Amino acid sequence: MDFKSNETIYSQIIEYIRKQIFSGSYGSGTRLPAIRDLAVKCKVNPNTIVRVYAELSEEKLIYTDSTNGKFVTADRGFIERKKREYLEEKAAAFVDEMRQAGIGSEEAIEKLREAFRGEGKERR
Repeated sequence: MDFKSNETIYSQIIEYIRKQIFSGSYGSGTRLPAIRDLAVKCKVNPNTIVRVYAELSEEKLIYTDSTNGKFVTADRGFIERKKREYLEEKAAAFVDEMRQAGIGSEEAIEKLREAFRGEGKERR
């Protein structure tokens, strides 16, 4: 996992797991990696993963089975609602950025089309 320097590692790991859940890579009911295993993969202290899992539990995206580990919620409808909320937040942030840059909706939409076609000049 490659981390960006402008965000906390903790928040980036949360974002990564959310995306895995929203994309279906971690489907509903799927067992998540053990704390130590994910800590090794991410090259972080296990306490960081404990905090990550605690936040995702508070959001009700994951739950703990006391003897078997952490699992993605089995409620697919809930996951879809959380995904919609997540995408709405991201879209609103994108719109704010475009407005601040003086870009209108038509130009922003064209930029999105270009990016989806792979024509964007800057890829991250």
